[in-house]
Amino acid sequence: MTQSSSASTAMSSKSDRLTLIAISALAYIIAVGLHEHLGHTLACFVLGSHPTEIGAFYVNCDYSGMSDLYIRLVALAGPVVSLLIGIAGFLILHRVPPRTSTFYYFVWLLSSLGFMSATGYLLFSGITGVGDFGISRDGLLYQAAPEWLWRAGLTIAGIVSYFLTVRISVREIDQRIGGMGRPRIRYARHLALTSYLTGAVVSIAVGLLNPHGLVIVALSAAASSLGASSGLLWMMQLLNRNQQVPMPGLIIERSWGWILLGSIITIVYALVLGPTLRP
Repeated sequence: MTQSSSASTAMSSKSDRLTLIAISALAYIIAVGLHEHLGHTLACFVLGSHPTEIGAFYVNCDYSGMSDLYIRLVALAGPVVSLLIGIAGFLILHRVPPRTSTFYYFVWLLSSLGFMSATGYLLFSGITGVGDFGISRDGLLYQAAPEWLWRAGLTIAGIVSYFLTVRISVREIDQRIGGMGRPRIRYARHLALTSYLTGAVVSIAVGLLNPHGLVIVALSAAASSLGASSGLLWMMQLLNRNQQVPMPGLIIERSWGWILLGSIITIVYALVLGPTLRP
């Protein structure tokens, strides 16, 4: 084993995997919960209607009697909330002291998920035609013509904005990953990959509880975890390889508080909203 590999392995072993999994699950659940319910559900109520179904990864609003503008605003509310999560989170990061590594990583992950969700929906809706920015009845661009031009524009905007938000996320965490060169890249990839896999497993497991079958898992649960947050799989390659950050840097220590909080919130969210509420 090379010296750089040994350093990377040592750094990874210092971070507690159980705590990392717990805060990753918590970040994913909060990100999707705020998008769906502080965004779509609240907008549905505020604009004079009510949801007929409230699930973990979707909200069906009663659009009867609502104007086209209000329907579009309900669709837009989710991405707007996700974008605000990203902005607010990165503003908070600048005030987080260096010693609070676990809290820093949680806020960074939640903020990154918010940004990637908001911009990822542009790409998703451009390619598929459905989703918050889609051309379906519940999408922002319903009846937009010519359809191909709008979808092409969404796709391009999604690619560009997604890459830009990934770069912003990388810049924020670059100053906290200890070491230099390949070891810090490997360690950062270890953190991000663990978070991604945790989010994927949790999202799909919760999604499987829905009463509508695999279509919700494919279009909502899997798309929001595997698709929207896929930047976690490759973003750490963009870290500055020449930058040296004093060790130990960002180390996730064992915290039973975070483990219990992440477990409780995830389980409650799954049991309450996974099977879907019908108000």
